[in-house]
Amino acid sequence: MNAAARYAAICDTAWQSERLSDINDPGDPWGDWAESFRLDPLRSPGDNLATLAGYLRETDRLVDVGGGAGRVSLALASRVAEVELVEPSDGMRAQFLAARDAAAITNAVVSDDWWMDAPATGDVVTVSDVTYFVSDIVPFVAKLHNSAARRVMITVWRPTPDNMYAALRATVLGGHYPSLPGLPELAAVLWEMGLLPEIRPLPELPWWYPEAAGGLSREAAIEFAVAQLENSDENVRNLVEANFERIFQRDDEVFTPRWLSSAREILITWETHGWQLP
Repeated sequence: MNAAARYAAICDTAWQSERLSDINDPGDPWGDWAESFRLDPLRSPGDNLATLAGYLRETDRLVDVGGGAGRVSLALASRVAEVELVEPSDGMRAQFLAARDAAAITNAVVSDDWWMDAPATGDVVTVSDVTYFVSDIVPFVAKLHNSAARRVMITVWRPTPDNMYAALRATVLGGHYPSLPGLPELAAVLWEMGLLPEIRPLPELPWWYPEAAGGLSREAAIEFAVAQLENSDENVRNLVEANFERIFQRDDEVFTPRWLSSAREILITWETHGWQLP
């Protein structure tokens, strides 16, 4: 089995699991979550976004593939000449437009295409947290490459967001369930395609988990762990308390989730050099 076939098999197995059933629903499954992906475009960029910005030029046209509410591209709009979001979710596009207009950003446009049907091209094409869900990954990556005049930037999390609490689940409940394909599988596909990307771990902890930074009281830590396990049964709470020292790191009288403290966003990027992939 080559890397692309293995990627598809991992993706398809994960998609068949009950925990991803909502994302598989027809219509706009991401729409209900769209507001949570809307961040202030004028916020301090942080180290991860600053790293992405370092690859951009003021004259660039930046295409953001499946960029949701513009968490990345709107925050980078001041660094480039133009931004285009390619996003099929109605709810995500609405949040993108609301965030854009609230921040008085005038160089950002949006299209409702699926990426494989999109005519959008740019100097730089970026995609964040999308490749996990793409079973047929080779043509997807080839289109990213062929649509970028200069550079492609892909960001993924290691472990993947769906699998960040796998260590917590294994410690407290035992068992194993399939994860979406992440960095190792994607890197293998890229190498198989003849691409030799730069791979850079970025420093910040998951932006959607403030608890990853720690500072939790014991009770708040227990509540957080129970919430991640999506089971408020008293027996589960007792198991969390029994395994507390294994799943939380103590610093004085506050606690940090061990299963999140090593999670990192990974940047995968390469220059296209003007040549096209088949």
